[in-house]
Amino acid sequence: MTTALDTYLGWEQLTHRPDCKRPAWVADIKITNTYASRSHYRDDEARKHECPNEDCGHSGSFEETTVRLVCASCSLAYVIRGEDVRHSTEPLRYLRYGLPPRKLAGLFLWPAEPFLDFGRLSSDEPDDFVVTASKVDRVTAADVVGVIQQGRGKRGGILWAALAVPDPAGQYGLSYTGVKFAAATDVPRTVAAAAKWVAARLAEKTTRIAGCGHSADEVPAGGVRRG
Repeated sequence: MTTALDTYLGWEQLTHRPDCKRPAWVADIKITNTYASRSHYRDDEARKHECPNEDCGHSGSFEETTVRLVCASCSLAYVIRGEDVRHSTEPLRYLRYGLPPRKLAGLFLWPAEPFLDFGRLSSDEPDDFVVTASKVDRVTAADVVGVIQQGRGKRGGILWAALAVPDPAGQYGLSYTGVKFAAATDVPRTVAAAAKWVAARLAEKTTRIAGCGHSADEVPAGGVRRG
């Protein structure tokens, strides 16, 4: 199981050279069966693959995957290699990343992999959501203002849990995601109701800041500006 934020945060984007005029990657993949014998440094005797995993099943050979990404414009290439890599082709409805956001309550809800995913693809609401205050090209931790996740009530009914108001000292959310929240609820019965709750908490934060004498331009990243 993963959190909704795992769908968007923690990923590193492959960068081109600063002077690249037409940034585009051509991706290729090669899968080879590698025989893991090597020469002993003393007597030059070949020895078999010595895997530290006692459950290792590939003995003297293993599958090696190489992914090559090349940009002809800036003459830069990334080569990524791995042993016994799991390969899969995922439609976006499974991967979630890359799907367009839904706009509700003035916020943007980005489809994310659900924390509780059993049977979700056949449901009316298959996704959890990462919430941002504006539409962005790429969701980063600085953009996130909330999270909406589906849960179950005491009698098994569907409800929605929501987190809002980014706060480094917040008590809600998982620390490893890099985003913590100051407010949480498990009351909303629909995605729309959860989005309205997030918007209301963000508006309250803006009102508090304005009441302290700060201008709208001084609202921290993740807050909602007025006007």
